[in-house]
Amino acid sequence: MSKSSDVQAVEWVRAAELERLGADGIVVVTVGDARVAVIAHGERVFAVDNRCPHMGFPLDRGSVSDGILTCHWHQARFDLASGCTFDLFADDVPAYETRIEAGVVYVSAQPRQARDARFHGERLRRGIEQNVPLVQAKSLLGLLEVDAFDRVIAEVGTYATQNLASFSEGLVRLTCVANLRPYLTVETTYQALFYAVRQVAAETSTAVPRKRRSPLEPADHDLETLCRWLRQWVQTRHLDAAERTLLTGARVLDEESLAALLLGAAAERLFANTGHLFDFSIKALELAEHLGDGGTEAVLSLLTTPLTSVRGEEESTAWHHPIEIVEPLRELEAELPELLAQAARGVSSADWSDRQALVEVLLGDDPMAILAALRDALAQGAPPARLAARVAYAAALRLARFATSNEVTDWFNVQHTMNFTCAVHRAVQRTASPDVVRAIFHGAIAVYMDRYLNVPPARLPGERGSTHPLPTGRDELLGALLETLDQRAEIATAAALVSRYLRQKHPFDALVDTLTFATVREDLDFHSLQVLAGGVRLCDVWKGGLEVEHIMVGVVRNLAAHCPTRRGGQQTASIALRLHRGDPVYEEAES
Repeated sequence: MSKSSDVQAVEWVRAAELERLGADGIVVVTVGDARVAVIAHGERVFAVDNRCPHMGFPLDRGSVSDGILTCHWHQARFDLASGCTFDLFADDVPAYETRIEAGVVYVSAQPRQARDARFHGERLRRGIEQNVPLVQAKSLLGLLEVDAFDRVIAEVGTYATQNLASFSEGLVRLTCVANLRPYLTVETTYQALFYAVRQVAAETSTAVPRKRRSPLEPADHDLETLCRWLRQWVQTRHLDAAERTLLTGARVLDEESLAALLLGAAAERLFANTGHLFDFSIKALELAEHLGDGGTEAVLSLLTTPLTSVRGEEESTAWHHPIEIVEPLRELEAELPELLAQAARGVSSADWSDRQALVEVLLGDDPMAILAALRDALAQGAPPARLAARVAYAAALRLARFATSNEVTDWFNVQHTMNFTCAVHRAVQRTASPDVVRAIFHGAIAVYMDRYLNVPPARLPGERGSTHPLPTGRDELLGALLETLDQRAEIATAAALVSRYLRQKHPFDALVDTLTFATVREDLDFHSLQVLAGGVRLCDVWKGGLEVEHIMVGVVRNLAAHCPTRRGGQQTASIALRLHRGDPVYEEAES
């Protein structure tokens, strides 16, 4: 409080006569768009926003004692002088300067701290450090208002790499959101970021950060040597050596060569950790593009523990018995360098026909025929990226035809295969290194292993008659889709709505936005968001063909199988949004 009568370069709002305030103890005045509680306590006068930052309870209905203002709804306590909370779940309340002049109390027209990008960025970091979801949500709203999406990805990603021991689900969520951003409205972007950020906060709140190793010095090693070394360290599970080799690659290699080094090592074990290792590796490269100096090394260092510790399918029974698949795979891998070199020298990619017949083989029950068909396609000059796309499409069809007679947990099998094959597709777009191309074959065998989950195969929307008429308009279809996903396991209806939407040639972006919102509002783990993000990118290959419908039907069937949940995260996001807008929260609860 200032008692000076000097003219200051700030606008002041008349609050009350000091005598009246002393008698009443508190008055509430309008200051700009805010309602501000002006409080006389002891010999001083204080002013804070009258809405509790937690749930909007009127603070003038609270109590003051010993310089502490207590909200009576959830007992959040605030330092009256600064507005800072003693109870971190509540967030700080904006505080205002006051002054007394000629017996009249005035309040500054602006809170002490400007609500700018710097303020919201610092508050977001505090919200993550303290693991307070409401603070995270409100900070994200403030940052998105000033178009700071890229800053959010960079700051949250950097914070995570500094405080995690390994590449995590939270980082996968964050990368998926960054990849989906071009399709999303601001509202869905907010919901998706909150879905990712709150997971990062939960993970970092309990993690013990690992100590990063340093690159080899002098760091002038060539790609061939680094690849040979890293494969050896992965095989022998030598974590320290793997990290120093990988960090050296990050220091000296160009982007394509670094991708060959990392992704080749991630493919050393077959479908390692049910495909998660390879998917995490490609997402680490994608996330690194959003981080600042040193970001690539920081994020790649989080991969060395999984690279050297996870198990591959060569260590399982299923890929050895009743049919020995590992040995033929390894023989084919050894052949790949020469096979790719011959194809590059011989038949051009234009001479290879991207036939639907290949997908039928991929969905068949003969693993040797699958490997032979892929090998022959490469020999004929098929671009690896197109082959990888066909394998990923086959994986999407496993989702689209998943038999609901299976157990609910069986969806994880096809989710993993879809995510792995989509990751392989993105990987071979970065590099056609033989060590990376071999992952196409691993994905194809994973698709083969999931064949029993399509027995009997679910019918696609075009293969079944509609049980009730569907709308045709864009908004009506999207609204009906969200309503359907509010119901338990309405899988066929959700698929029919997506099929109808695409056949009506409505905008693809709006469908992706709706499905992203429908995914992140649920209390689900990261797999369904991975499936969506991977499927959306895969659709770019066909640009409106029937394959797009099949892929998105697979995506929505997977989502519908797990909806709805309690949506606790969405409840917090909704409260933060309503507080941010000044909407009634406490008032509705009271009515």
